[in-house]
Amino acid sequence: MPVNGKEFARMLDGTLIGSTSTLEETRELLELALRYHFHCVFTPRPFYPQVSEILRGSDVHFGCGCGGAVVPTAIKRLMVAEGLEFGCNEFDMVMNIPYFKSGMDREVLADIRAVRDAAGDHLLKCIIETPLLSDKEITRACELAIEGGVDFIKTAVGREGPTTVHHIEVMSKAIRGRVQMKASGGIRTLETVDRMIDLGVTRFGVSYKSGLAIMEAADNR
Repeated sequence: MPVNGKEFARMLDGTLIGSTSTLEETRELLELALRYHFHCVFTPRPFYPQVSEILRGSDVHFGCGCGGAVVPTAIKRLMVAEGLEFGCNEFDMVMNIPYFKSGMDREVLADIRAVRDAAGDHLLKCIIETPLLSDKEITRACELAIEGGVDFIKTAVGREGPTTVHHIEVMSKAIRGRVQMKASGGIRTLETVDRMIDLGVTRFGVSYKSGLAIMEAADNR
């Protein structure tokens, strides 16, 4: 079903996590998130104190990235703990890709479960980096993430290549509605958003500028 701009905004995790992102840019993201009621925002960790203060009492969730594909489990747990101190209520982790590519499924599962435990009842998404995986690997990664107790399986961070509609097709068949799907990484057009929603995607990770362009296109279709 086609969405309008307001509906897409409530599916949007507005993202600003570049190494050169400034406090001014972060404030701009938060202003837009509050104005359009984005579902969630992900910002540079150094600005968590300011983000926490600005979002307090709003309907915009405060997202926390808790470790990349090669980050040890103990560090991921520390990142979750820090996020909780600032009031973060959604957590995005990356599956341990070296373990996964080595066939070390037990270690992959232990890593996910440790972050799940640290996040408690808060929403946890597991990023499986679909651009790095074959279709068979995507299916296996989805099964491990579900077994680990995540709420969402997310496609990618966006640094290893774009998320495609085909990735979502494979994920959807593997997940079979057991958890929700988040699409992120190189998503720029309303057509792509529409196709992914039809396949079951309920959340999008998009830079806030791309998000605004998609919202405008949705309202003008």
